[in-house]
Amino acid sequence: MEPRLQIDPMLLEAATQTACFIKKHHPQAREWSDLLGWCIWGISYGFVTCLRNDDGRIVALLAMRPVKDPADGNLAYKHDAEGECIFVDFLMIEDHDDSRVWPTLTEIMRERFGPRKKIAFTRLAVHDYEHFLRNTSKKNRIGVPNYV
Repeated sequence: MEPRLQIDPMLLEAATQTACFIKKHHPQAREWSDLLGWCIWGISYGFVTCLRNDDGRIVALLAMRPVKDPADGNLAYKHDAEGECIFVDFLMIEDHDDSRVWPTLTEIMRERFGPRKKIAFTRLAVHDYEHFLRNTSKKNRIGVPNYV
């Protein structure tokens, strides 16, 4: 019989809540073979960030990882600590009216990953990283974040 991996109960609880939030906003995730394992991995590496309201409920989630090339984001779990691109696997925001969400996510990215050259989103678009960080902390006239 194989030994069972012991997971810290707080990590397991955080990963379970993260997986539920992802399933709520990305229904296809229900079909994935190991979403909980992926959440544990991402949280352990500091690649998953959740913002919570005063009740402790997740109101925003950002899952991202450094990669050498934007195309590397197509490969699950692939990352490179020195990679020049931040690949965003998920960006989900429930509380769009809270003006603190975008600036907070921006600051978390800046503190966690420092300077990079590119940011790539869900295998579709690649943008200049610093331009993205500057613009996510601003709002345009109608209150929608201008991140491109």
